[in-house]
Amino acid sequence: MSAPSAATTLFAGSAYDPSAAGGLVAWQRPDGVALIARGDATDALPGSHPALGGSRVAWRDGGQVVIADAATLAPLERLAAPDAGVLALSDTLLAWRTRDAAGTDRLWVRPLAPAGEPRVVLESPAPAELGRPALAGGLLLCHVAGPRGSRLVGVDVASGTRRLLRAESGAQVSNPATDGTRLLYVHATGRSQELRLGSLAPADPAGDRVLLVHASSGRRDREHEHSRRRRRQGYPGHRPPPLPPRAAPGVVDTLWGTALSADTAYVTRLRARRGVPRTGDILRVPLPPLG
Repeated sequence: MSAPSAATTLFAGSAYDPSAAGGLVAWQRPDGVALIARGDATDALPGSHPALGGSRVAWRDGGQVVIADAATLAPLERLAAPDAGVLALSDTLLAWRTRDAAGTDRLWVRPLAPAGEPRVVLESPAPAELGRPALAGGLLLCHVAGPRGSRLVGVDVASGTRRLLRAESGAQVSNPATDGTRLLYVHATGRSQELRLGSLAPADPAGDRVLLVHASSGRRDREHEHSRRRRRQGYPGHRPPPLPPRAAPGVVDTLWGTALSADTAYVTRLRARRGVPRTGDILRVPLPPLG
């Protein structure tokens, strides 16, 4: 596990659910407007809940999903996706999540070029929930969260084979994103929330790189009494390691949706404060060059 980056910056205020591919980034705003950043230009999309994949971008338009050329925004296909929520896109597949009145989540996929019939590849009845889907070629990723904890799973769309990518007792793992080789996700405990990066292959979360350390969504205690110092015996130079950051009084931050490009990781930070409507913004964390 490597040291976290100190170069985190704000990418977009009043924003959530980033998506990245081909050097482009798209995201959603609470007012219903979806945006796409292409170089120095940022344009509004004629729909909501954008997803980037390969050289394409998709957005919701009522009960349909429009797939367009990401460079020009010229529509290429318009596909039926009733009750679709969040989307994911690759060069060969479109995926989306639905939730019915009973609280059952389903992840659907539909082949592209030529368009095939939609089908369910993952289903989870309440109280368990499926997270936002992500696609790497023919591999569908998401988190599954419920009373017994959470896990990151991958489903081979062609065969239906499932793989457990990450799970850890006592921690919540959620919101995966991938560039086809690396896996970005949120790791949360009662002490802190972390943005982590590792291999797309199944692995122990402890071996993944920590990109960002954030205060936990609950306000933890100081881990030492007032007017007393922390225990120093047994640490090199009598210097205990730094504690994770603590949330400010009355503030609850939750790290949520993620996106991954060649050189940057993105994560949504949802913020709740007493007497103030919940807000969201997107943080940007630079990555070292690919080896």
